[in-house]
Amino acid sequence: MRKERYIEYLTYVKQYLTEHGGMVSQNPRHPFRSRFQHTIRVLHWCFRLTEGMEQVEKEVLYTAAIFHDIGYGDRDNDRHALRSGKAFHEYAVAHQMDEEFREKVEKLIYAHTNKSLLKEKNTSLELVLLMEADLLDEEGAMGIVWDCMSMGNIHASSYAAAYYHIMENSNKEEPNPMVTERAKAFWEKKKQVVSEFAEILAEDLMIGSPYFDIS
Repeated sequence: MRKERYIEYLTYVKQYLTEHGGMVSQNPRHPFRSRFQHTIRVLHWCFRLTEGMEQVEKEVLYTAAIFHDIGYGDRDNDRHALRSGKAFHEYAVAHQMDEEFREKVEKLIYAHTNKSLLKEKNTSLELVLLMEADLLDEEGAMGIVWDCMSMGNIHASSYAAAYYHIMENSNKEEPNPMVTERAKAFWEKKKQVVSEFAEILAEDLMIGSPYFDIS
């Protein structure tokens, strides 16, 4: 029953994003990014992060994950969390969802872009998990692919250009932002994959060779 319900939700989200111009990234470097596919991956990250957890309101979390980015459109996407919350509210009311359940889901959706809340002790576990799932997507191996596809879309002139772009983006130094132990481990694994890839790529490209300086 849960699977059918989530498919129903996702079908609605896909249609909504399509109708409001929010399916594909407006950044010309990132036409390969699908907001709907991101939504599916965030949902699966929520599944992975909550495996074995008993203290989580999973239905609230999973529903919020499905609707968290429905408010994306063709402009003003810095306000997408607000639009997403309102869109879910309309859907929930129309489908006569339980009011308490609806309010809990809405609260997560409205707050999910405020990643500073990860550092707050009073942040609910459900919100922490939603933000962790959101951040884990498109990191690691996917981050490398993103960097390479982005450089391809601006017709980068060399492998080295892609390497330096990776170093500045998916392989940049940054603290582990995760809170739960499982999410921390996933993050470290992703960063390790990128670090090892970048190291091998640098060796293959002979980065630092004095012969490249010959004019």
